[in-house]
Amino acid sequence: MTLQSDLAAEVAAAANAVAGRVKEIRQDIHAHPELRYQEHRTAAICAEELRSLGIEVREGVGQTGVVGVLRGKAGSDRTVGFRAEMDALPTQDLCGHPWQSTIPGVGHHCGHDGHVAALLGTAKVLAGMRDRLEGNIKFLFEPAEEATPDDEIPGSIAMINDGALDDPRPDAIFACHFYPEWPAGSIALKSGSSFSGNDYFELTVKGKESHSAVPWKGVDAIVVAAQVISALQSFTARQLDIEEATSLTVGTIKGGRASNILADSVEMTGTVRISSEKIRNDLPALIERTIKGVCESLGAEYDLNYFSRHLPAVICTPAEVDLVRSASIEVLGREQVIEMRHPRLAADTVHEWLDRVPGVFFMVGTAGDSTDTHYPSHHQRFNIADETWPAVVAAQSMSAIRYLQQARSE
Repeated sequence: MTLQSDLAAEVAAAANAVAGRVKEIRQDIHAHPELRYQEHRTAAICAEELRSLGIEVREGVGQTGVVGVLRGKAGSDRTVGFRAEMDALPTQDLCGHPWQSTIPGVGHHCGHDGHVAALLGTAKVLAGMRDRLEGNIKFLFEPAEEATPDDEIPGSIAMINDGALDDPRPDAIFACHFYPEWPAGSIALKSGSSFSGNDYFELTVKGKESHSAVPWKGVDAIVVAAQVISALQSFTARQLDIEEATSLTVGTIKGGRASNILADSVEMTGTVRISSEKIRNDLPALIERTIKGVCESLGAEYDLNYFSRHLPAVICTPAEVDLVRSASIEVLGREQVIEMRHPRLAADTVHEWLDRVPGVFFMVGTAGDSTDTHYPSHHQRFNIADETWPAVVAAQSMSAIRYLQQARSE
Protein backbone atom coordinates (compact mmCIF):
# COMPACT_ATOMS: atom_id res chain seq x y z
CA MET A 1 0.00 0.00 0.00
CA THR A 2 1.13 3.55 -0.77
CA LEU A 3 1.34 5.77 2.31
CA GLN A 4 -0.70 8.89 1.65
CA SER A 5 0.51 12.40 2.32
CA ASP A 6 -1.76 14.63 4.38
CA LEU A 7 -2.90 16.35 1.19
CA ALA A 8 -3.63 13.06 -0.56
CA ALA A 9 -5.60 11.84 2.45
CA GLU A 10 -7.58 15.09 2.46
CA VAL A 11 -8.37 14.80 -1.24
CA ALA A 12 -9.37 11.14 -0.91
CA ALA A 13 -11.65 11.96 2.02
CA ALA A 14 -13.27 14.82 0.09
CA ALA A 15 -13.79 12.55 -2.92
CA ASN A 16 -15.47 9.96 -0.72
CA ALA A 17 -17.68 12.67 0.76
CA VAL A 18 -19.00 13.77 -2.65
CA ALA A 19 -19.35 10.27 -4.12
CA GLY A 20 -22.99 9.99 -3.12
CA ARG A 21 -23.87 13.24 -4.85
CA VAL A 22 -21.91 12.17 -7.95
CA LYS A 23 -23.92 8.96 -8.08
CA GLU A 24 -27.20 10.91 -7.77
CA ILE A 25 -26.26 13.25 -10.63
CA ARG A 26 -25.20 10.33 -12.83
CA GLN A 27 -28.48 8.49 -12.25
CA ASP A 28 -30.49 11.65 -12.94
CA ILE A 29 -28.67 12.26 -16.23
CA HIS A 30 -28.93 8.57 -17.12
CA ALA A 31 -32.71 8.73 -16.70
CA HIS A 32 -32.91 11.82 -18.93
CA PRO A 33 -30.45 11.26 -21.81
CA GLU A 34 -30.11 13.78 -24.62
CA LEU A 35 -28.71 13.35 -28.11
CA ARG A 36 -26.06 15.52 -29.78
CA TYR A 37 -26.71 19.26 -29.60
CA GLN A 38 -29.90 18.58 -27.62
CA GLU A 39 -28.19 18.47 -24.20
CA HIS A 40 -30.17 21.39 -22.77
CA ARG A 41 -31.21 19.70 -19.51
CA THR A 42 -27.78 18.20 -18.93
CA ALA A 43 -26.09 21.53 -19.63
CA ALA A 44 -28.44 23.24 -17.17
CA ILE A 45 -27.47 20.73 -14.47
CA CYS A 46 -23.80 21.42 -15.12
CA ALA A 47 -24.27 25.18 -15.00
CA GLU A 48 -26.38 25.05 -11.83
CA GLU A 49 -23.93 22.79 -9.99
CA LEU A 50 -20.95 24.95 -10.96
CA ARG A 51 -22.67 28.19 -9.97
CA SER A 52 -23.62 26.71 -6.60
CA LEU A 53 -19.89 26.26 -5.99
CA GLY A 54 -19.08 29.87 -6.85
CA ILE A 55 -17.54 28.93 -10.20
CA GLU A 56 -17.79 31.30 -13.18
CA VAL A 57 -20.07 29.81 -15.83
CA ARG A 58 -20.57 30.41 -19.52
CA GLU A 59 -23.44 28.56 -21.22
CA GLY A 60 -24.33 28.01 -24.88
CA VAL A 61 -20.70 27.47 -25.88
CA GLY A 62 -20.69 25.69 -29.22
CA GLN A 63 -24.51 25.57 -29.07
CA THR A 64 -25.07 23.53 -25.88
CA GLY A 65 -21.63 23.35 -24.26
CA VAL A 66 -20.80 24.70 -20.81
CA VAL A 67 -17.53 26.21 -19.59
CA GLY A 68 -16.73 26.81 -15.93
CA VAL A 69 -13.71 28.59 -14.48
CA LEU A 70 -12.58 28.15 -10.88
CA ARG A 71 -10.10 30.87 -9.97
CA GLY A 72 -7.35 29.91 -7.57
CA LYS A 73 -5.01 32.13 -5.61
CA ALA A 74 -4.81 35.74 -6.68
CA GLY A 75 -1.97 36.27 -9.11
CA SER A 76 -1.88 32.62 -10.24
CA ASP A 77 -2.26 32.56 -13.99
CA ARG A 78 -1.60 28.87 -14.68
CA THR A 79 -4.69 26.92 -15.81
CA VAL A 80 -5.51 23.24 -16.14
CA GLY A 81 -8.63 22.10 -17.97
CA PHE A 82 -10.89 19.06 -17.65
CA ARG A 83 -13.26 17.86 -20.35
CA ALA A 84 -16.37 15.67 -20.12
CA GLU A 85 -18.90 14.81 -22.85
CA MET A 86 -22.65 15.18 -22.33
CA ASP A 87 -24.45 13.46 -25.22
CA ALA A 88 -26.15 10.06 -25.23
CA LEU A 89 -26.61 7.42 -27.93
CA PRO A 90 -29.66 6.74 -30.13
CA THR A 91 -30.17 3.29 -28.57
CA GLN A 92 -32.79 1.87 -26.22
CA ASP A 93 -31.72 1.63 -22.58
CA LEU A 94 -32.26 -1.80 -21.01
CA CYS A 95 -30.33 -1.33 -17.75
CA GLY A 96 -33.37 -2.39 -15.69
CA HIS A 97 -32.62 -0.03 -12.80
CA PRO A 98 -34.93 2.66 -11.38
CA TRP A 99 -32.83 5.23 -13.24
CA GLN A 100 -33.34 3.57 -16.63
CA SER A 101 -33.81 6.05 -19.46
CA THR A 102 -37.22 7.68 -19.64
CA ILE A 103 -36.62 8.70 -23.27
CA PRO A 104 -37.55 5.96 -25.77
CA GLY A 105 -34.70 5.03 -28.08
CA VAL A 106 -32.08 7.15 -26.27
CA GLY A 107 -29.62 5.92 -23.65
CA HIS A 108 -26.32 6.62 -21.93
CA HIS A 109 -24.34 3.52 -22.88
CA CYS A 110 -20.89 5.10 -23.32
CA GLY A 111 -20.47 6.47 -19.80
CA HIS A 112 -20.88 10.13 -20.67
CA ASP A 113 -23.39 10.53 -17.84
CA GLY A 114 -20.68 9.29 -15.48
CA HIS A 115 -18.02 11.51 -17.02
CA VAL A 116 -20.19 14.57 -16.40
CA ALA A 117 -21.13 13.57 -12.85
CA ALA A 118 -17.52 12.77 -11.93
CA LEU A 119 -16.29 16.10 -13.23
CA LEU A 120 -18.95 17.93 -11.23
CA GLY A 121 -17.78 16.00 -8.17
CA THR A 122 -14.22 17.04 -8.96
CA ALA A 123 -15.37 20.65 -9.20
CA LYS A 124 -16.89 20.39 -5.72
CA VAL A 125 -13.68 19.00 -4.21
CA LEU A 126 -11.49 21.63 -5.87
CA ALA A 127 -13.88 24.48 -5.06
CA GLY A 128 -13.48 23.56 -1.40
CA MET A 129 -9.73 24.07 -1.77
CA ARG A 130 -9.73 27.16 -3.98
CA ASP A 131 -7.69 29.26 -1.55
CA ARG A 132 -4.83 26.77 -1.92
CA LEU A 133 -4.94 26.26 -5.69
CA GLU A 134 -1.83 27.57 -7.42
CA GLY A 135 -3.81 28.49 -10.50
CA ASN A 136 -7.14 28.07 -12.23
CA ILE A 137 -9.30 25.08 -13.16
CA LYS A 138 -11.33 25.12 -16.37
CA PHE A 139 -14.27 22.73 -16.74
CA LEU A 140 -15.31 21.91 -20.30
CA PHE A 141 -18.65 20.12 -20.75
CA GLU A 142 -18.75 19.08 -24.40
CA PRO A 143 -21.84 18.35 -26.51
CA ALA A 144 -22.09 16.16 -29.60
CA GLU A 145 -19.12 13.83 -29.14
CA GLU A 146 -20.76 10.75 -30.65
CA ALA A 147 -20.70 9.88 -34.40
CA THR A 148 -20.62 13.22 -36.21
CA PRO A 149 -22.77 13.30 -39.37
CA ASP A 150 -21.19 14.65 -42.55
CA ASP A 151 -23.17 17.88 -42.34
CA GLU A 152 -22.15 18.74 -38.76
CA ILE A 153 -19.03 19.43 -36.76
CA PRO A 154 -18.36 17.73 -33.41
CA GLY A 155 -19.04 19.58 -30.21
CA SER A 156 -15.34 19.89 -29.45
CA ILE A 157 -14.73 21.98 -32.57
CA ALA A 158 -17.93 23.95 -32.01
CA MET A 159 -16.78 24.85 -28.50
CA ILE A 160 -13.25 25.71 -29.61
CA ASN A 161 -14.63 27.90 -32.41
CA ASP A 162 -16.77 29.63 -29.79
CA GLY A 163 -13.78 30.51 -27.61
CA ALA A 164 -13.79 27.66 -25.09
CA LEU A 165 -9.99 27.72 -24.93
CA ASP A 166 -9.84 31.45 -24.28
CA ASP A 167 -9.73 33.54 -21.10
CA PRO A 168 -7.99 31.72 -19.57
CA ARG A 169 -6.33 29.33 -21.99
CA PRO A 170 -5.53 25.98 -20.38
CA ASP A 171 -1.87 24.98 -20.22
CA ALA A 172 -2.95 21.34 -20.11
CA ILE A 173 -6.21 19.42 -20.47
CA PHE A 174 -7.10 16.15 -18.76
CA ALA A 175 -10.01 13.89 -19.67
CA CYS A 176 -11.09 10.34 -18.94
CA HIS A 177 -13.23 7.55 -20.34
CA PHE A 178 -15.00 4.80 -18.40
CA TYR A 179 -14.46 1.15 -19.33
CA PRO A 180 -15.36 -2.20 -17.70
CA GLU A 181 -12.15 -3.79 -18.99
CA TRP A 182 -10.51 -2.66 -15.75
CA PRO A 183 -11.61 -3.03 -12.10
CA ALA A 184 -13.79 -0.28 -10.70
CA GLY A 185 -11.75 2.51 -9.21
CA SER A 186 -8.60 1.83 -11.21
CA ILE A 187 -6.85 4.23 -13.57
CA ALA A 188 -5.22 3.05 -16.82
CA LEU A 189 -3.02 5.31 -18.94
CA LYS A 190 -0.07 5.51 -21.31
CA SER A 191 2.08 8.04 -23.08
CA GLY A 192 1.59 8.56 -26.78
CA SER A 193 -1.55 7.21 -28.40
CA SER A 194 -4.25 6.21 -25.88
CA PHE A 195 -7.01 5.93 -28.50
CA SER A 196 -6.06 4.71 -31.96
CA GLY A 197 -8.59 6.77 -33.86
CA ASN A 198 -9.92 5.17 -37.00
CA ASP A 199 -9.64 5.24 -40.77
CA TYR A 200 -12.71 4.83 -42.96
CA PHE A 201 -13.09 3.31 -46.39
CA GLU A 202 -15.70 2.98 -49.11
CA LEU A 203 -15.26 0.15 -51.60
CA THR A 204 -17.25 -0.74 -54.71
CA VAL A 205 -16.54 -4.10 -56.34
CA LYS A 206 -17.53 -4.04 -60.01
CA GLY A 207 -18.49 -7.27 -61.73
CA LYS A 208 -20.59 -8.12 -64.77
CA GLU A 209 -24.27 -8.95 -64.59
CA SER A 210 -25.49 -12.28 -65.93
CA HIS A 211 -28.35 -14.71 -65.36
CA SER A 212 -27.65 -17.47 -62.85
CA ALA A 213 -28.35 -20.03 -65.59
CA VAL A 214 -25.23 -18.85 -67.43
CA PRO A 215 -22.90 -17.63 -64.64
CA TRP A 216 -19.80 -18.06 -66.83
CA LYS A 217 -20.97 -15.11 -68.90
CA GLY A 218 -20.71 -12.72 -65.96
CA VAL A 219 -18.55 -11.81 -62.99
CA ASP A 220 -20.40 -12.19 -59.71
CA ALA A 221 -19.57 -9.12 -57.65
CA ILE A 222 -21.02 -10.77 -54.54
CA VAL A 223 -18.62 -13.71 -54.80
CA VAL A 224 -15.72 -11.32 -55.40
CA ALA A 225 -16.79 -9.16 -52.44
CA ALA A 226 -16.90 -12.21 -50.20
CA GLN A 227 -13.35 -13.10 -51.25
CA VAL A 228 -12.22 -9.52 -50.63
CA ILE A 229 -13.64 -9.59 -47.10
CA SER A 230 -11.93 -12.91 -46.36
CA ALA A 231 -8.65 -11.62 -47.78
CA LEU A 232 -8.83 -8.45 -45.68
CA GLN A 233 -9.38 -10.46 -42.50
CA SER A 234 -6.42 -12.70 -43.40
CA PHE A 235 -4.41 -9.56 -44.16
CA THR A 236 -4.78 -8.23 -40.61
CA ALA A 237 -3.99 -11.64 -39.10
CA ARG A 238 -1.03 -12.56 -41.32
CA GLN A 239 0.57 -9.38 -42.66
CA LEU A 240 0.58 -7.06 -39.64
CA ASP A 241 2.82 -7.26 -36.59
CA ILE A 242 1.24 -9.51 -33.98
CA GLU A 243 2.46 -7.13 -31.28
CA GLU A 244 0.15 -4.42 -32.62
CA ALA A 245 -3.54 -4.18 -31.75
CA THR A 246 -5.51 -4.13 -35.00
CA SER A 247 -9.13 -4.12 -36.10
CA LEU A 248 -10.51 -4.12 -39.65
CA THR A 249 -14.29 -4.19 -39.92
CA VAL A 250 -16.53 -4.26 -42.98
CA GLY A 251 -19.61 -2.73 -41.42
CA THR A 252 -22.00 -2.43 -44.36
CA ILE A 253 -22.45 -4.35 -47.59
CA LYS A 254 -25.04 -3.85 -50.32
CA GLY A 255 -25.41 -5.45 -53.74
CA GLY A 256 -27.56 -7.42 -56.14
CA ARG A 257 -31.02 -6.87 -57.56
CA ALA A 258 -32.56 -10.34 -57.81
CA SER A 259 -31.99 -13.83 -56.43
CA ASN A 260 -31.32 -15.30 -59.89
CA ILE A 261 -29.04 -12.55 -61.24
CA LEU A 262 -25.30 -12.23 -60.74
CA ALA A 263 -24.69 -8.85 -59.11
CA ASP A 264 -22.82 -6.32 -61.23
CA SER A 265 -21.63 -4.36 -58.19
CA VAL A 266 -21.33 -4.52 -54.43
CA GLU A 267 -20.81 -1.49 -52.18
CA MET A 268 -19.07 -1.82 -48.82
CA THR A 269 -17.96 0.51 -46.05
CA GLY A 270 -15.65 -0.20 -43.16
CA THR A 271 -13.21 1.04 -40.56
CA VAL A 272 -9.59 0.25 -39.78
CA ARG A 273 -7.93 0.77 -36.40
CA ILE A 274 -4.33 0.05 -35.43
CA SER A 275 -2.11 0.86 -32.46
CA SER A 276 0.93 1.80 -34.58
CA GLU A 277 0.97 5.18 -36.27
CA LYS A 278 3.93 4.04 -38.37
CA ILE A 279 2.07 1.04 -39.77
CA ARG A 280 -1.03 3.16 -40.15
CA ASN A 281 0.76 5.26 -42.75
CA ASP A 282 1.28 2.14 -44.87
CA LEU A 283 -2.25 0.76 -44.53
CA PRO A 284 -3.95 2.41 -47.54
CA ALA A 285 -1.42 0.93 -49.98
CA LEU A 286 -1.38 -2.47 -48.27
CA ILE A 287 -5.16 -2.74 -48.20
CA GLU A 288 -5.49 -1.64 -51.82
CA ARG A 289 -2.90 -4.23 -52.86
CA THR A 290 -5.02 -6.95 -51.25
CA ILE A 291 -8.24 -5.74 -52.88
CA LYS A 292 -6.60 -5.35 -56.26
CA GLY A 293 -5.15 -8.86 -56.17
CA VAL A 294 -8.50 -10.48 -55.43
CA CYS A 295 -10.43 -8.46 -57.99
CA GLU A 296 -7.92 -9.00 -60.79
CA SER A 297 -7.76 -12.74 -60.14
CA LEU A 298 -11.54 -13.01 -60.51
CA GLY A 299 -11.97 -10.61 -63.41
CA ALA A 300 -13.52 -7.77 -61.43
CA GLU A 301 -12.70 -4.10 -61.02
CA TYR A 302 -13.02 -1.84 -58.00
CA ASP A 303 -13.21 1.73 -56.73
CA LEU A 304 -11.63 2.39 -53.33
CA ASN A 305 -11.92 5.60 -51.33
CA TYR A 306 -9.72 5.39 -48.24
CA PHE A 307 -10.07 8.20 -45.71
CA SER A 308 -6.93 8.10 -43.61
CA ARG A 309 -7.26 9.53 -40.10
CA HIS A 310 -11.03 9.87 -40.37
CA LEU A 311 -10.67 10.41 -36.63
CA PRO A 312 -7.02 10.90 -35.61
CA ALA A 313 -5.33 9.12 -32.74
CA VAL A 314 -5.57 10.67 -29.26
CA ILE A 315 -2.02 11.56 -28.23
CA CYS A 316 -1.07 11.96 -24.56
CA THR A 317 2.05 13.97 -23.72
CA PRO A 318 4.66 12.18 -21.56
CA ALA A 319 5.14 14.88 -18.91
CA GLU A 320 1.41 15.18 -18.26
CA VAL A 321 0.98 11.39 -18.21
CA ASP A 322 3.74 11.13 -15.62
CA LEU A 323 1.98 13.73 -13.50
CA VAL A 324 -1.46 12.07 -13.66
CA ARG A 325 0.13 8.68 -12.93
CA SER A 326 1.95 10.03 -9.89
CA ALA A 327 -1.08 11.92 -8.58
CA SER A 328 -3.33 8.88 -9.01
CA ILE A 329 -0.87 6.66 -7.16
CA GLU A 330 -0.83 9.20 -4.32
CA VAL A 331 -4.57 9.02 -3.71
CA LEU A 332 -5.43 5.49 -4.90
CA GLY A 333 -2.32 3.42 -4.34
CA ARG A 334 0.09 1.95 -6.87
CA GLU A 335 -1.95 -1.22 -7.33
CA GLN A 336 -4.87 0.83 -8.69
CA VAL A 337 -2.86 2.49 -11.46
CA ILE A 338 -2.40 0.37 -14.60
CA GLU A 339 0.00 0.83 -17.48
CA MET A 340 -1.77 0.36 -20.83
CA ARG A 341 0.29 -1.68 -23.28
CA HIS A 342 -1.61 -0.57 -26.38
CA PRO A 343 -4.09 2.22 -27.10
CA ARG A 344 -7.72 1.27 -27.17
CA LEU A 345 -8.96 0.66 -30.71
CA ALA A 346 -11.42 3.50 -30.38
CA ALA A 347 -11.83 7.11 -31.46
CA ASP A 348 -12.85 10.22 -29.57
CA THR A 349 -13.17 13.93 -30.29
CA VAL A 350 -10.97 14.67 -27.28
CA HIS A 351 -8.19 14.67 -29.88
CA GLU A 352 -9.37 18.14 -30.93
CA TRP A 353 -8.51 19.49 -27.47
CA LEU A 354 -5.24 17.57 -27.16
CA ASP A 355 -4.15 18.57 -30.67
CA ARG A 356 -4.10 22.14 -29.36
CA VAL A 357 -3.09 21.72 -25.71
CA PRO A 358 -0.84 19.12 -24.02
CA GLY A 359 -2.69 16.65 -21.87
CA VAL A 360 -3.87 13.17 -20.96
CA PHE A 361 -6.82 10.97 -21.91
CA PHE A 362 -6.85 8.24 -19.28
CA MET A 363 -9.14 5.26 -18.72
CA VAL A 364 -11.18 4.60 -15.58
CA GLY A 365 -12.19 1.07 -14.63
CA THR A 366 -15.89 0.53 -13.89
CA ALA A 367 -16.25 -3.25 -13.35
CA GLY A 368 -17.36 -4.20 -9.85
CA ASP A 369 -18.79 -7.34 -8.27
CA SER A 370 -22.18 -6.96 -9.93
CA THR A 371 -22.33 -8.58 -13.37
CA ASP A 372 -24.26 -5.63 -14.79
CA THR A 373 -21.07 -3.58 -14.54
CA HIS A 374 -19.28 -5.98 -16.90
CA TYR A 375 -21.25 -5.15 -20.04
CA PRO A 376 -19.05 -3.43 -22.65
CA SER A 377 -19.27 0.18 -23.68
CA HIS A 378 -22.28 0.88 -25.93
CA HIS A 379 -24.12 -2.19 -24.62
CA GLN A 380 -27.74 -1.44 -23.76
CA ARG A 381 -27.18 -2.69 -20.20
CA PHE A 382 -23.94 -0.78 -19.60
CA ASN A 383 -23.58 0.21 -15.95
CA ILE A 384 -20.95 1.65 -13.61
CA ALA A 385 -19.88 0.27 -10.22
CA ASP A 386 -20.13 2.59 -7.22
CA GLU A 387 -16.41 2.22 -6.43
CA THR A 388 -15.72 4.25 -9.56
CA TRP A 389 -16.98 7.56 -8.19
CA PRO A 390 -14.57 8.36 -5.33
CA ALA A 391 -11.61 7.03 -7.31
CA VAL A 392 -12.07 9.13 -10.43
CA VAL A 393 -12.91 12.26 -8.43
CA ALA A 394 -9.82 11.79 -6.28
CA ALA A 395 -7.54 11.12 -9.27
CA GLN A 396 -8.80 14.16 -11.18
CA SER A 397 -8.65 16.45 -8.15
CA MET A 398 -5.15 15.40 -7.17
CA SER A 399 -3.95 15.70 -10.77
CA ALA A 400 -5.22 19.28 -10.92
CA ILE A 401 -3.61 20.23 -7.63
CA ARG A 402 -0.25 18.66 -8.43
CA TYR A 403 -0.18 20.10 -11.95
CA LEU A 404 -0.71 23.62 -10.66
CA GLN A 405 1.84 23.12 -7.85
CA GLN A 406 4.41 21.84 -10.31
CA ALA A 407 3.82 24.72 -12.69
CA ARG A 408 4.21 27.18 -9.81
CA SER A 409 7.56 25.72 -8.81
CA GLU A 410 9.02 25.81 -12.34
